[in-house]
Amino acid sequence: MTQDHHNRPVEQAAERSTKQESEGFTEQWSERCIVIVGMTGVGKSTIGAHLARQLARRFVDLDHYIVEKTGKTIPQIFAEKGESVFRLLEARALEECLALGSDVVVSTGGGAIVTPSNRQLLQGTPLVVWLRADLEDLIGRVSHDTSRPLLVDDPQAALERLSQERGPWYSQVADLSIVTADKAIPEIVDSLVTRITADSPLSTDGGEYSAGEGPSQDSLGGSATMIIERVQLDRGRSYPVIVGPGARHELAGLIPDDVRKVAIVTQQGIDVAVDPGVDHQVFMVEDGERAKRLTVVEDLARAFAQWGMTRHDAVVAVGGGVVTDLGGFVAATYHRGIKVIHVSTSLLGQIDASIGGKCGVNLVEGKNLVGAFWQPTAVICDTEVLSSLPSREFRSGLGELAKYHFLGGGDLQLLDLPKRVAACVRIKADVVAADEREGGKRAILNYGHTLGHALETASVTGSDGAYAIRHGEAVAIGLIYAAEVAFALGRIDEARLAEHRRVVHGYELETQLPPDSDHHELVQLFKRDKKAVHGITFVLDGPLGVEPVVVNDEDLLLECLSKMEHDRI
Repeated sequence: MTQDHHNRPVEQAAERSTKQESEGFTEQWSERCIVIVGMTGVGKSTIGAHLARQLARRFVDLDHYIVEKTGKTIPQIFAEKGESVFRLLEARALEECLALGSDVVVSTGGGAIVTPSNRQLLQGTPLVVWLRADLEDLIGRVSHDTSRPLLVDDPQAALERLSQERGPWYSQVADLSIVTADKAIPEIVDSLVTRITADSPLSTDGGEYSAGEGPSQDSLGGSATMIIERVQLDRGRSYPVIVGPGARHELAGLIPDDVRKVAIVTQQGIDVAVDPGVDHQVFMVEDGERAKRLTVVEDLARAFAQWGMTRHDAVVAVGGGVVTDLGGFVAATYHRGIKVIHVSTSLLGQIDASIGGKCGVNLVEGKNLVGAFWQPTAVICDTEVLSSLPSREFRSGLGELAKYHFLGGGDLQLLDLPKRVAACVRIKADVVAADEREGGKRAILNYGHTLGHALETASVTGSDGAYAIRHGEAVAIGLIYAAEVAFALGRIDEARLAEHRRVVHGYELETQLPPDSDHHELVQLFKRDKKAVHGITFVLDGPLGVEPVVVNDEDLLLECLSKMEHDRI
């Protein structure tokens, strides 16, 4: 280890609100907190304040809330920290405001809708009112307003672009909408009060209101270049995952205010420079899986201590799954736990290893047998750096990505790379939110990993602990094997088995066992797998989807291994 210092008039309402029916609401509108959304300049703050007064509710302007919290104006935050950091502050502020209770009216900023976690919150219990106006009206209202950072250069072009981007998202979350053009504020507020107190989404006065109609889910992401997902945990804990080209440059804005020193843990060959904006030092560890050893953990911890790091400092792990596993584990154990941020530089790391808080190191007896659950403060997935990955390393990540096709991802090949990464992050974040410490559902993320980990362990050829097979390559073979076992058990049919092969082959990945694989050794390694609490346990596809299944029929397992010696395309 080395160191170095979206504008048409609103039509008659649909028969129902997509949001209400899909969520099964029973609470009346008048009993829910109200959130005002709409484009910049539509009058959300003014109308929101009047509406709150009419309904005798508290009023919160989200932008003003952020200013009071940070002591900085919105333009200052944009200039000093960038839009992505502002969106993180905005998401946190919206969550806090919605927690104030049902007697609140919240007006949001025009861009609050772009953050996926905000849309998820707004599709929950709040009554969402979408204020609409013609583009010409909006331009007239804001063209000379220098306090709106996204409109400074060319307000008309920016409003046209933002209106097209955000329109489907406003529609997705709205319970009702109203066109504000040519109407006085008291008229708009009176109309809203009438509809809210009547608890009805349908228009009776010329079609001012329309129910929200959600767009197709092929529009993923937080903005044209950056997507912000959020991992929601219990006890109010959460953290952001920033996805997109150049995301690494947002690191400084993600460092907590109380952190004085940052230890950047990385490996030789990972040519990704980051600046945390505070005193920092680079700690270089050896290449490959060899770095995931307890001796390396000790070396890092001692180096941290010698540098004077305290429990108020942080680790930034810059690299693939090996580095984030190692960096997370060192952070979890140094001073009984310090903050860690992952800057993931591999496809495999971005869609899996860096998300969810699992970290650890290997033993000679198996992978990841010593570890912890230690959630990061943030995760950065810079898709720009993936272009420099060696082809084998990128394809290895595709092996892990193939897994998500069977966990609800669908045809991920139809998405561009940032959206594909974000879709995988979203799936994993949902699973982690439901089962943070792998007590049940989270085990599905191990799909393909029982054989995958066994193949890795069996491939060690020297004393340095290096694996001859890459993790994603092993998982891809493991996916096909899991499908073979599920088919042999009658859990899936031939068509589903073929689908597994189609997906894995679609990524040009191997589906056969490595030459000279010892089948009996692999079965014995299955018994050491972390899931093997009540016997050999696989994650298998079936009628109810992917789930953990105990399979102690070693003859069946051996028979399925023998099938893996022949490509059954």
